[in-house]
Amino acid sequence: MVQTKPAYLNKGSDLPLSNGNENIIDVKDLKFYYGEKMALRDVNMKIPRNKITAIIGPSGCGKSTFLRCFNRMNEVLGKTRLEGLVEIEKQNIYDSVVDPVRLRRMVGMVFQQPNPFPKSIFENVVYGPRMFGLKNKAQLKEIAEQSLQSAALWDEVKDRLHHSALSLSGGQQQRLCIARTIAVKPKIILMDEPASALDPIATMKIEQLMVELAQDFTIVIVTHNMQQASRVSNYTAFFNATEDRCGFMVEFDETEEIFVNPKNKDTEDYISGRFG
Repeated sequence: MVQTKPAYLNKGSDLPLSNGNENIIDVKDLKFYYGEKMALRDVNMKIPRNKITAIIGPSGCGKSTFLRCFNRMNEVLGKTRLEGLVEIEKQNIYDSVVDPVRLRRMVGMVFQQPNPFPKSIFENVVYGPRMFGLKNKAQLKEIAEQSLQSAALWDEVKDRLHHSALSLSGGQQQRLCIARTIAVKPKIILMDEPASALDPIATMKIEQLMVELAQDFTIVIVTHNMQQASRVSNYTAFFNATEDRCGFMVEFDETEEIFVNPKNKDTEDYISGRFG
């Protein structure tokens, strides 16, 4: 029997309906290289659908590199190589048939520093739908409102949608970036230290937003803030690195188990602040 490829990964195709699998991402024996330097080794992980999975660990252990494996963003750096398998909904996303642009529509990303475009608030949100060919003004307006509401920003900006996005506060800009991400209706949202540049109040809003968004999206977050991981995530992976800075996963489990009853001493030491 010939296995068909998920349509959303091929050029010119729309996103499919959910297939109902419990795990949306499956990583098998992953190794990642920058040139000849191995940056990650032997990572195996199954990431559940519509949950928040946190990746924690010391600097230089490959957390962000691992996160970018899910939308192939590492490729833009050049001279990188991945071995092993990364499947999203049973499809190998590194298969030659996969269109990276379509993949990144399904796997959105929010970065450490808010990065709104130097455009209006409205144009930031509808940028993605426009890029994918949507021109109907009424539909774009509806998408903008729904996305801003989902990002808990609508009430704060509804009267100034055509003002510059750069006029917003840092926390508002980050929520705008989240609205821009979800406007193209991804299935997975990657967040790389999304609140590290924000004050405590803005951080709290982002954390509350993540919990709400997990009802509709799968979220994978890299964070140095262990309290944040314990507050918002359902599952946590602890990464460490060898002396030559090759990252590997030490332990992966439900967040409560990781923080209350870790199985590995290195995990326990890191959680308790005795690491190193």
